[in-house]
Amino acid sequence: MKTYKIGIIGYGGFGKFLHHWWGQLENVEVVAIADSGKHSHTDIENIKLYHDWKDLISDAEIDIVSIVTPPSLHAEMACAAMKSGKHVLLEKPAAITKEDTLQILETQKETGMIITVDHMIRYNPIIQSFIQLGQSGTLGRLRHVVVNNYAQDAALPSDHWFWKEDVSGGIFIEHGVHFFDIVNALSGQKYSKVYGVSDHRNAIQRDRVSAIVLYNEGMIASYYHAFSGPGFFEQTTISLAYDLARVEIEGWMPLKGTITAMVNEDIKEQLTDIPGWTINQTQELDRIGDNSRPEGWGSDPSIIAPKELTYCGGIAYDVNEMISGTFQLPETKGEVYGKCVQSILIDVIKKIENRDHKLAITFEDAVEAVMIAVLSSDKE
Repeated sequence: MKTYKIGIIGYGGFGKFLHHWWGQLENVEVVAIADSGKHSHTDIENIKLYHDWKDLISDAEIDIVSIVTPPSLHAEMACAAMKSGKHVLLEKPAAITKEDTLQILETQKETGMIITVDHMIRYNPIIQSFIQLGQSGTLGRLRHVVVNNYAQDAALPSDHWFWKEDVSGGIFIEHGVHFFDIVNALSGQKYSKVYGVSDHRNAIQRDRVSAIVLYNEGMIASYYHAFSGPGFFEQTTISLAYDLARVEIEGWMPLKGTITAMVNEDIKEQLTDIPGWTINQTQELDRIGDNSRPEGWGSDPSIIAPKELTYCGGIAYDVNEMISGTFQLPETKGEVYGKCVQSILIDVIKKIENRDHKLAITFEDAVEAVMIAVLSSDKE
């Protein structure tokens, strides 16, 4: 079995995190890092240290380059690495402009090298299970998604590169692409129209952003990201409104959630594939009253749906029971995160060894997320 040699460009907190988890894989070895000068050869044993990233991509020993730098550097580094014969695992976002993102895609086509972007949340077992449920149509059509992300800003002083939009792209591009990508994967739809608004704390910090996206099959999603509070209030939720279910997923790295769904026996069986799925309550549909209208509300007797079917958006579903339950991963956030970054590297290696292998995250997926992020950023 071939051992793949990895070089990491950028050795901050996340670069170290990748090194830690990739170092546990049997067929992977991190052999070099390129860093801005904060480290010496004595800091990291058995690792080649480059102070110029161009020297790292010229290293003939390296098979795969991981780029973990501020986003404005991604396009130049990714294109140069592929032209040097390296496969690339690029930290999100792919780039901060449409033009740079498409330049990377064009370079990939010219060189034939493998590249993907670290939208590792697609590998989260909870997200994977709902992608499969969406593809099978088990819960009916996905009509509406709401993403709310309340993030802390204590680690982001006003002079941090995160706030410099010519470096980071801004919140939607640097951070929001994760969630655009998740929703793209969950729905299988493409964006059609995008509307974005935002608010600046001051001349430098645009700290609250929001967007509404209409998708090509009619789904509407709203996104809100705020980097403006204490860590105590940090919270991320993804709400999914299917024809037959309401789902609430918790955590920017999803760890748990709840479901209320109308089901039949086949749907109930398919829900058991969700990690940690537990049913808390069941009720027969014909024993549940419709509380959508107050007492005394008149109804049109000519509009009567067959009792044996339930209609959602004009589509008839054969369901007979309402259930509610919870799901949860047993691992910690760090463990789930670590396994996700291992999975994306394993996926890249499979693609290197078999060009017919379909990556869970193609570069075209990353392009789609950047396009929505750019349009949402409301830059005038």
